[in-house]
Amino acid sequence: MPRLKAITTGSVPSFLDVVLNLDEGDESSSLASQDTWLAQMKAKGTGKLVIYGDDTWLKLFPGTFDRADGTTSFFVSDFTEVDHNVTRNIAGELQNDDWNTMILHYLGLDHIGHKGGPRSPHMVPKQREMDDIVNQIYKAIETQDHLKSTLFIVCGDHGMNDAGNHGASSPGETSPALLFISPKLKGLQKNQDAPLPDTEDFQFYSTVEQSDLAPTLAALLGFPIPKNNLGALIPEFLSIWPKKADQAYLLHQNARQIQTVISAASGTKTFDSALPVSSCANPSSDYEELACEWQSPSNILMSARVGDDMDPQWALPVTMWLRKAQELMSGMASNYDMSRLILGQVAALLAVIFSLYAATEIVSPTSSLTPLLVISIAYSIMMFASSYVEEEHHFWYLATTTWFAYLTLRGFKR
Repeated sequence: MPRLKAITTGSVPSFLDVVLNLDEGDESSSLASQDTWLAQMKAKGTGKLVIYGDDTWLKLFPGTFDRADGTTSFFVSDFTEVDHNVTRNIAGELQNDDWNTMILHYLGLDHIGHKGGPRSPHMVPKQREMDDIVNQIYKAIETQDHLKSTLFIVCGDHGMNDAGNHGASSPGETSPALLFISPKLKGLQKNQDAPLPDTEDFQFYSTVEQSDLAPTLAALLGFPIPKNNLGALIPEFLSIWPKKADQAYLLHQNARQIQTVISAASGTKTFDSALPVSSCANPSSDYEELACEWQSPSNILMSARVGDDMDPQWALPVTMWLRKAQELMSGMASNYDMSRLILGQVAALLAVIFSLYAATEIVSPTSSLTPLLVISIAYSIMMFASSYVEEEHHFWYLATTTWFAYLTLRGFKR
């Protein structure tokens, strides 16, 4: 859920999003009421929204999709059917002309990673299968008239570490690929070597943030940037618009939207007017420093919009400012009160100790505690994989069903 939030809203997920992710009955974990590029595409009214694959999308965006076939991500031993349920719908949808957004969320590669790691013998065949899917879709875009303006994006919501898991901050886990594919983008194509040799930091070609997808889609598809976005328009796409005035307009819209978020977070109106020189000499906060640094990019954008002669790298100061604003707000999302977190962990540990002590006083510490220990150990192991955490409720379904079955069988034996 947190990664999909970053992709669709352009905002930065926080620890609270992980907590809400565990309680699917809590409607606050839904993104249906938030401003996302999905909501913007639906509001355009130019077609239906379609989703095939991971049913997390259906839980996050209830009532948003017009056609859907969701698959659960819990059965990680399934490498085949979980993807076949997606692929079987592609050919028919490529013939349809009534949709403007289609999401295909495959789970096979993720499942293979969890079961066998990135070097599993199942990995390369599955990657080739995905290559064939990409080829099928791109050929349809090239040959079918109703798809000629389609933007095809291939991306991962996460990577994986050497063990095949994800959820931490290692380069392999936080560096998924991102491709923008369309015949209309051939003018942006660069003569780059491929494939590149492996690197431990997974830095290939250029690097963007997941949240950058939202403002970039807004510019390419022509809808407003989501209100809570902290992403920056990917600058490589600016050359699509031949006029500098149009490029400056897009960057200015992106900057003003982020400034609105910063003002709401700081409780100030720092960007409403130019700050005095004395304030910029000794800024009292990071927000004020950011506002002082905005004055130069603002002047650059104004010059570009009125058609002044500009340096070829005129947009660089603006994109650098956007990155700094993004870093500042991203840091706020992970700025936790560590003392309270530690206090909570200590309280939880004490609760476990006292609970075990009370249990041993009430029942025999041998056979009667065996089910509790088995469930506790299995549950603890499950916490090491974020995909299992996201599907925690399935564990409790299985645990309680197994326990009731055990009690029933034991009752029959008596």
